[in-house]
Amino acid sequence: MQDLVNIWKDKTITLQLKIKIMKTLVWTVMTYGAEGWTIKKKQEKKINSAEMWFYRRLLRINWRERRTDQSILEELNEERKLLNCIKKRKLTFFGHTCRSKCTLMKNILQGRMEGKRQRGRPRINYFDNIKSWTQMTTREIYDVILERDVWRQMVHEAVRAANVLGSDAG
Repeated sequence: MQDLVNIWKDKTITLQLKIKIMKTLVWTVMTYGAEGWTIKKKQEKKINSAEMWFYRRLLRINWRERRTDQSILEELNEERKLLNCIKKRKLTFFGHTCRSKCTLMKNILQGRMEGKRQRGRPRINYFDNIKSWTQMTTREIYDVILERDVWRQMVHEAVRAANVLGSDAG
């Protein structure tokens, strides 16, 4: 983002083109490997903050101007999409790997490990993200994953629901 200052300052480039450049060049670098992330509340907050920082840099808005995130999104006529993009990639990757024949990868993603777990509260794992985003039980998820078209529809519904919840909260 910092290296593209000349593009962000250029008055001849339209705002819509700048947004497309940002999504193409910056978001792809930021979300590299996102399919394997376990996203906790703290990471969600950081991802949303980074997205808003990108938009502020794009508009050359200083933090001292004390503009709300909502006013910036309205000015750009955009919605928060970065976290939903990550969720969609993660859900799609999960469906792909569960349909594959590689049992080692399935076991790793499902969190099946030998031995005893540590004391205390169980950590949020990869599969917990999938269950919370789809609002389904483990058995329902595995039944739906086997049919690619149904899983694809489920992914779209989960991302759409996350988008609605995110716009209500933001």
